[in-house]
Amino acid sequence: MSQTWDAVVRDVLDQARRAAGGGAPLALALRSANVGPESGTYSESAVSNWIKGRARPPADVVLAAASLYGISLDTRLGVEPAAARSDPEGIDELRGALHRLEALVHERLAPPSEQSLFSTRDVRGVFATRSEAQSAVPVLRTLASAEHVDAMGLSLNALCQTVSDVTLAELVENGLTLRCLFLDPDGKATKARELEEGHPSGHLAKLTRANLLVIQRLRERLTPEAEGRVQVRTYDEPVRFNITNIDGTRSLVQPYLPGVRGLDAPTFLIELDDDEPHGLYPVFERIFTETWERARAFDH
Repeated sequence: MSQTWDAVVRDVLDQARRAAGGGAPLALALRSANVGPESGTYSESAVSNWIKGRARPPADVVLAAASLYGISLDTRLGVEPAAARSDPEGIDELRGALHRLEALVHERLAPPSEQSLFSTRDVRGVFATRSEAQSAVPVLRTLASAEHVDAMGLSLNALCQTVSDVTLAELVENGLTLRCLFLDPDGKATKARELEEGHPSGHLAKLTRANLLVIQRLRERLTPEAEGRVQVRTYDEPVRFNITNIDGTRSLVQPYLPGVRGLDAPTFLIELDDDEPHGLYPVFERIFTETWERARAFDH
């Protein structure tokens, strides 16, 4: 095979997007060919994620895109098409190429082997501590390459204490959207966590208030348009996870363990994977969304 399947997929979909005039027109063309999700039409961001290799498209998407825009899969898969001939050998060669392509698609769509009893699903990395995770996935680099970040936890130190106000303001002015979900410093859950971690009363509440002021100070230095891209809410529920969701495709998740500071707890890197419809990313995306909807806006 002249290219890997993933490279072929990105190449085909990139050419199809250009031929269609954009991601949205390509999604509509696929829909007209009866190719799309149950909800109707693939989103433009889904097409972009396929091309960038952030997610893998279903095989019918690739085959439909190639067919709609006359893109040859044979050449990319290392199958040199024979010159048009009327003799039986030419037909046999074409049939063989078709069989190879069908076998490749079947391989990509085949369910996991029954012998494979364990799966990491969409978990891409496991780190012993938050510090180890931040070394591998730096906060500033993550924010600089993102368009939308949802963060929830206790005091959100990673966001508020590792990036300067000036840099954070610049990122937001350039289009970054932030939704910050803090544990209510005046709530029962913060008091319970202080006891669990063995802190003096008010210790975590003070830290959270300081970080809320960081975000408030950030909003005050932004233009009116950019200020709307920074939203803050607080919640008063048992704190179970520190979750940072990035652009709807990647998540850093850290559990809050009994008697262990958040900084010392293991952290998991999870990436959305269309080949894992029952992966973990949708679970933590839902946890953030549902908690956000229950939370209270912080305006002071």
